[in-house]
Amino acid sequence: MIDSEVHGLAESLQHASEFLLKHGVPSWAAWLAKDARLVRNGDYYGVEHLLSAFGGMGSLNDLVLHPMNGHSVSEAEIERVNEELQAMLADLSGRARKLARKAGC
Repeated sequence: MIDSEVHGLAESLQHASEFLLKHGVPSWAAWLAKDARLVRNGDYYGVEHLLSAFGGMGSLNDLVLHPMNGHSVSEAEIERVNEELQAMLADLSGRARKLARKAGC
């Protein structure tokens, strides 16, 4: 399972994990870091686990970085940071779905 798409997903997961950690979201940061390790090691469960983060209430899709939620983001940064977050999540989801299709899942 190690190819350029897998490597790209692992790198994107690591970047998103560091971004979330920087902004005070350690639980999701740890989730994505775990998936990065799994994907990097060729374990397809990392893709499945990542995709499970995008469904239902309280999912990664519902995350809004805001100081009111206890996140490390200033009022002036809220819009920019959340736009960056949404772009990262769309990229992660798209990459994972593409790999899942390739794997026949």
